[in-house]
Amino acid sequence: MQISDEKKIDVLLSLLKERCEASHKMRERSLSFTVWILGFGIMISWMLLSGITLTLLQKIIFTLFIVIIGFLAKCFLKAIKEGFDRNRKIMIKIEDVLGCYDSNVYIENTSLFPLEYKNLPKKETSHFFSLYKWLLIMEILLISLMWHDSIFKLLKWVIYKQ
Repeated sequence: MQISDEKKIDVLLSLLKERCEASHKMRERSLSFTVWILGFGIMISWMLLSGITLTLLQKIIFTLFIVIIGFLAKCFLKAIKEGFDRNRKIMIKIEDVLGCYDSNVYIENTSLFPLEYKNLPKKETSHFFSLYKWLLIMEILLISLMWHDSIFKLLKWVIYKQ
């Protein structure tokens, strides 16, 4: 089957548009999920701040629950991130074929996109890394709120024991 160059460009532009929309949806879904988990964490922190007293066994079970939820949330976000990264590689390939990184194709003496876009390293300041940090902060906060009285008792014992 022979496809004309004009039709190939139409197919590439259509694929690029679809990939851009998919990237936006992945970012949106990961952010919505994280906001939902953070809301759940705020609800739990409100409960802990209301003066509820937990037994040692309840604290241990609750801590395990928080750690497991955090782990599963990170796994879910990581799966979305992997799809996002694969999608990004395909987008770069399409942009490259369309000449977006080549000088003099769309703009005289320069490229449409800078080469940094094509060779953009995976930064630790990415959208997903930020979401991981928010989840970790919430886990630490919840566990600290749950164990704060035990920590203070231990510190008192250590200070006055010496």
